[in-house]
Amino acid sequence: MTDLPSAPAPAVRFERATVAYDGTPALEEITLEIPAGALVGVIGPNGSGKTTFLKAILGLTPPVQGRIFVGEECCHHLKRIRREIGYVPQASQVDPNAPFRVLDVVLMGLYPGLGPLRRPGREGRRKALAALEAVGMEGFALRPAGQLSGGQLQRVAIARALVRDPRILLLDEPFTGLDVRSQHAVLDLVVRTHRERRLTTVLVTHDVNLVYPYLDRVLALNRRVYAYGPPQEALVRETLERMYGAEVQVHEAGGRPFVFAGDHHHG
Repeated sequence: MTDLPSAPAPAVRFERATVAYDGTPALEEITLEIPAGALVGVIGPNGSGKTTFLKAILGLTPPVQGRIFVGEECCHHLKRIRREIGYVPQASQVDPNAPFRVLDVVLMGLYPGLGPLRRPGREGRRKALAALEAVGMEGFALRPAGQLSGGQLQRVAIARALVRDPRILLLDEPFTGLDVRSQHAVLDLVVRTHRERRLTTVLVTHDVNLVYPYLDRVLALNRRVYAYGPPQEALVRETLERMYGAEVQVHEAGGRPFVFAGDHHHG
């Protein structure tokens, strides 16, 4: 009798995980697996725990109950593999007067892997320039970061996350505050990077319609899991109405659903 090939281990696994702040649950009894190489979109109303979900994968908010695995590492040991995860936090403005060049911002992505008081050397600079080239910003390396547009800043933030060659990429509302053209440019960059580098990518967004065609799975989250699966199965009106607690319209067009929720905030 021949052994069947075993399925690859999931990149991320939550087992009845509860994450709390000061005793108040932010995520409750989360059980799911994110397959290696998947592109997953996370949606939910304001304050639903979407950012906490990313921080839990990073090991910044260990579970008070249950377990969270990234690869083979679990719970309080996740910081060991944090360098294998690229993280793009919610967009933050750069002070126009800050003395940082674009290259300096990308080099910051290497600091966690260095010892105290050490700075990236020639190899680090080479990696940073390669990351800028990957996001189409190589010509801006020596420019002041505070002079960039919102879309350019997002590209630089993605380069900073990629500079350490991660296996997993986490993005928290990467399209917020961008005009429509910049949103599509950043989305194209994320999808291309995901495919070329064969990453596992988790993307928090309040506009699932923008990213729908590219997602392998959608996680509908409001402290607990309301739906998790292929977009056409997860984006069901009754489920979304329960999750948002508001009127949600789901329209079919071109063989796919479009979601219009009562709450378009991010959180």
